[in-house]
Amino acid sequence: MTSTGAETAIDPVCGMTVRLDAGKPTHTHNEETFHFCSQKCCNRFAADPYFYLSGGHKKRQKSAPKAAQYTCPMHPEVISDHFGDCPKCGMALEPMGAPTADDGPNPELTRRFWVSLVLAIPLMIVSMGEMVGLPIENWLGAHLANWLQLALATPVVLWAALPFFKRGWSSIVNKSPNMWTLIMLGVAAAYGFSVIATLLPGSFPPSFQTAAGVVPVYFEAAAVIIALVFLGQVLELRAREQTGSAIRALLNLSPKTARRINPDGSEYDAPLENILAGDLIRVRPGESIPVDGVVTDGYSAV
Repeated sequence: MTSTGAETAIDPVCGMTVRLDAGKPTHTHNEETFHFCSQKCCNRFAADPYFYLSGGHKKRQKSAPKAAQYTCPMHPEVISDHFGDCPKCGMALEPMGAPTADDGPNPELTRRFWVSLVLAIPLMIVSMGEMVGLPIENWLGAHLANWLQLALATPVVLWAALPFFKRGWSSIVNKSPNMWTLIMLGVAAAYGFSVIATLLPGSFPPSFQTAAGVVPVYFEAAAVIIALVFLGQVLELRAREQTGSAIRALLNLSPKTARRINPDGSEYDAPLENILAGDLIRVRPGESIPVDGVVTDGYSAV
């Protein structure tokens, strides 16, 4: 028992000072009693005493992997410690390494998609209903129909499509025009022209105006483009989620323990995360190989 005084001991797992009279968990190993600050530390020690007594946990802390990093699927040289958009093309950065359970559809993106879809459908009916026998524009009147389309398209363009405009602007600033550049320019041109046509129809030449004195608008084009792009994004994320689930299922097939051979010749199954570079492990017939390594003794077929 490692002691710092008459009534205290050091937790070999976390290094905290433990009072011996506090009723904390204990564990006996090789006829020596160790005291722990919590049952969690006690369980960790019981699963692999040699790892903590040899200072392996301190080596693991020094060689701990870096936090999750993100990269751009189009520009792999772009690596960031935080999730965001690629500074070169504006695409959303993706996590590096094996996918996690959180790589599914983004709730915010899904919400923007549904808002776009719900507003784009009536917008198409108002603007193109005459093609299917629903002359809604004639029923409402050309001026009122344009104002109704403006009301339906504005939330889609100025709120739902905001992430697309950010990516498009980023692509222009970084001189890397791409799909988002086209989407931003197309939607902005259609919506901007339509807003001016609705608010100031008299500012256009007579050749642009209809017999009712209004200028044709393209609100439905802007809203439908945004809804379709969101649909593609949602489908892509769902496909990625399914792929990630398959990869995680394969990773779960890997061994969770490895049989470590200690310097004194004893051996036991230790948690895989406690295996460090330089450790000797034994792979018995029929077992999966738990980690990368070099064969130092024995032979078999894999």
